[in-house]
Amino acid sequence: MLAFLLALRLAAPEPTSAPGPAPAPSAAPAGPATPPTDTAAAEPTPAAQRRRARFSAFAREGDPLQRRAMIGIGGVLMQAAPLRIRAVPLDPRDVGRSVALGGLGIFGRYRPKPIVGLDLEVRSGSVRYRRGDEDVGVSQDQVLAEFGTGLYLGRGDVAQFALSAGLGGMYTRVRYDAGETTGSQTFGSAVFRLGAEAEFLLKRVAIVLSFRTYGVATARDRVRSKGALLEGASAADRRAPVASFATMLVGSLGLAYRF
Repeated sequence: MLAFLLALRLAAPEPTSAPGPAPAPSAAPAGPATPPTDTAAAEPTPAAQRRRARFSAFAREGDPLQRRAMIGIGGVLMQAAPLRIRAVPLDPRDVGRSVALGGLGIFGRYRPKPIVGLDLEVRSGSVRYRRGDEDVGVSQDQVLAEFGTGLYLGRGDVAQFALSAGLGGMYTRVRYDAGETTGSQTFGSAVFRLGAEAEFLLKRVAIVLSFRTYGVATARDRVRSKGALLEGASAADRRAPVASFATMLVGSLGLAYRF
């Protein structure tokens, strides 16, 4: 009997322990905590945002093709060399070394490409020379017509800047008054110009500034003279009272309608 119980004891399997949950891996050592950021201090104020948007409009690339053309009118100031007057006696001190002619002008511009512009302009200017002690005076009126092109190097939403060049012609009329005796001379000139242009775009309206320098070539012998004052004048006195080659500075400020 004892031998039978011993045999059963040896034949029975040994009890095993139930599997438990696997031990959790050790966590990595924690680093220094990141301090919270102040988002309210990093964001710009509404006034700063409006100011930044206003100044960025001058530098941001605009789309001038929405309104390609403009037509306008403006005031013109021309600075030129004085006339070489010989038909009537005038003191050189009454003439000066340079004269300024004031007038008006009309212009039209068209932009076939954002960087290229074409312009057609007609400008006028007048000045009068007068002696203070006698009834002697000379008036000069000139009309300038030109066609040119501009290279728009700065193209913002508000401001546009360009370099320009062009060709044209100028008609000049000089009238002499010496008491009751009068006379006049008319002649033409060829002009070439270089300049800088600025346009400030305000929706349908644009403020246009220009500053140009002109080279003026005149055939002094091709002059039409009229009046009793010039009937007995010599050939030298009947020539155009300007230099054959001269320069002229012209500035203008205008207002244009865009379409």
